[in-house]
This record gives sequence, structure tokens and C-alpha cells, in this order.
Amino acid sequence: MLTLQKENEEVKKKEIDEIEDYGTLDIDEDDLKIEYPNFSIKIDRVQYSIFEMKRRYDRDMICIDPSFQRNYVWTKPRQKSELIESVVMGIPLPLIYLAENKDGQLIVVDGRQRLTTFFDFLNNKFSLKGLKIMKAINDKKFKDLENENPQYATMIEDFQLVVQIIKYPTPDRVRFDIFDRVNRGGTSLNKQEMRNALYQGKATELLDKLSESNDFKYATGKGVSSQRMKDKYIILRAVAFYLWNEGMLKDERGKLIEYKSDMEEFLGKVMQYLNDTSDKQVEEIGDIFINIMRRSFRILGQDAFRIPSNYKKKRPISMTLFESIFYFLYLSKNIEDSYVKKIIDKLLKDGEFIKSLEHAIDSSSQIETRFNIIKKKYKEVLNDN
Repeated sequence: MLTLQKENEEVKKKEIDEIEDYGTLDIDEDDLKIEYPNFSIKIDRVQYSIFEMKRRYDRDMICIDPSFQRNYVWTKPRQKSELIESVVMGIPLPLIYLAENKDGQLIVVDGRQRLTTFFDFLNNKFSLKGLKIMKAINDKKFKDLENENPQYATMIEDFQLVVQIIKYPTPDRVRFDIFDRVNRGGTSLNKQEMRNALYQGKATELLDKLSESNDFKYATGKGVSSQRMKDKYIILRAVAFYLWNEGMLKDERGKLIEYKSDMEEFLGKVMQYLNDTSDKQVEEIGDIFINIMRRSFRILGQDAFRIPSNYKKKRPISMTLFESIFYFLYLSKNIEDSYVKKIIDKLLKDGEFIKSLEHAIDSSSQIETRFNIIKKKYKEVLNDN
């Protein structure tokens, strides 16, 4: 029989890039066909010099999502150098899109690579390479231009960027639609990547911490890819429904947040809630998550969140099963492990429960169905114990 240490080592070796998210993570044509109510949408068009944009960025008035930075920045020096060369030559650049949050901070929606390049060059983090038109400034950093070619340094600082600002409070559903349209010519962000950019703060820090934890990776058999933030998405949903079921999820006025079959609005409110809540409570939520992951691995192993299959091949990790079992393990935290396993085995043979995991999964009726079943099973556990 394998020891826990050996089992953990085997889990580390596995790289299963799968998750059953039922098409809820990516934006598709059906998402864009939604008939929006008469939302008040305001988009301002302004111009900022590169110097002014950097000044605002240095004062934390502009946020470039650090998670995006790790995955999408330009790596070839020539790309960055040619952008600086274009500015010196006065070539017009595409629009930059920003989204305003409730605190007035501006989140970069489109233009991350360009802005990062400008800020890094002004901070002397790279020198110009491979320029074929303005060869005289090859191998120059910004400080070199200031000393040797001050006119070029001034041209860079004064260059005007045309910026579109999506004003707060445009609803997330509409902002996601706008973001998708803006990004179609470049890197198309999915819904969680957009949320991660819009709600920087305690929420994103918590998701970073939990998704990178070995406890999460062991509990899922490394079956949830970190690419495109799939791991953060299922973690956010599990935390969201735990808070919602426990009656802890409240808006800034202290009113309970309801779920109305609009997952994007709901998860946006959860991210905002996490950003606004105390450091102590965020830490407690993180501890609860880690403890449940450890218990899940101890009781159910690395396949805990896979819906049983009649075929030899295992099904991918199920997002809806993950959030459901997560809440059941939270409720039954004081119940003996062996008994909890028996109840979960019965759950996985319950046709109504399985249906709620696989069909119309984000409708309020199906969400109520699966969590009502979870609560009912927990009451049975209490009665039996």
C-alpha cells in the first residue's frame, strides 16, 4: 500500500490539462447575443501623454493585472524596441482601453504590452535593439537618450496616447462583452481573466495563494490547468457558494447578495466582497479552503471531484462537483471521515444530484437543487450521529 508521501509524489508527476466547466469560462457567440436591459453605459475618450500615464501608474491610479503580465508580455526585444521607434517617428498607435473600478482606479483592458513597454523603457529596464530605420539609437536606454539625444527623450514623454475609459458602474456582463470585442484582434481574454483584471486586491491575492497551494493540487490530482485561470475559476466558485450558502455574502450596504442565474454578476460581487472584507476574514476563508482540500485528499483521494464514468477512461475534474463536495465537506467537518465517504458515495449515485451537476448548471433552480440535496444529506448525517 502506498504511503501518503509516495501518493503525493505520484500526484506531482501528473499533468492532466482538463476540467469540465461546461463552457462557462470562455465567451462564445451565445454570450454576445444576450439582450441587455437599458444599462447606463458611459465611455470617455481622453488623451494622456506617455509621461502622464506613467505618473498615474506610479501612483497606483492605473493597474496592469500582474497575472496577465506573467503570461502575455512581449519577450522579444525587437518588438519593444520597434514600439519605441514608432513613437519617436510619430506613428499613430491603436487605442488603449481602460475600465474604471468603484475606487476610481483604472484597469488596463487593452494595451498592456504597449504600456508595460513604455514604463519599462522610461525606467531604463531595456535598451533598444534591432532597429532598422533609426539605427543611431540602437543600444540606447532612456537615460542615454536624455543625455545624448534629449529631443527623442522629450518626444517619447510627450507622445499622446488616445484612451477610452469604460466608466463605473457599467455591469460586468456588458464590460465582458466590450472587452471581448476590443481583444478580438489580439489576445482574447476569458471571463476569469477579465475578472482578475477588474478586481485586483485581496480577492486576486487569495486566488493566487489557493491555486498555487500543494493541497489544492493534490486534492485534484493536478487535474485542473492553471492556464487561462481555470484553477482560479473553480476555486472562486467554490468559495462563492460557500459564502452564499452560509449567508455571509453581503454587498457594501450590508444586504445579502442573491443569486439570480447571472454567474458573471454574482462572481463579480464575490470578488468585490473579498476585496472589501477584513484581512482576518480573508485569511479564515483561505484556511477553510486549505483544510477542506486536505480532508478531501485524505478521505477521497485525487479523484474526489470526478463524476463516475461507465468507461475505463476517467472523466475530467467536474467544476460543479468540486463546489458541491467542497460545501458538503465544510458542513460535515465534525463528522467521522469514514461516514462522510459513505454519504458522498451515495450522492454520486443520486440521479437528481448528478443531473443538477451537468444540465443548465448555472440556473438558479439547478444550483438550489444541488445545494439543497447537499444540505439534506448533511441533516441525515446529523440524525444518524
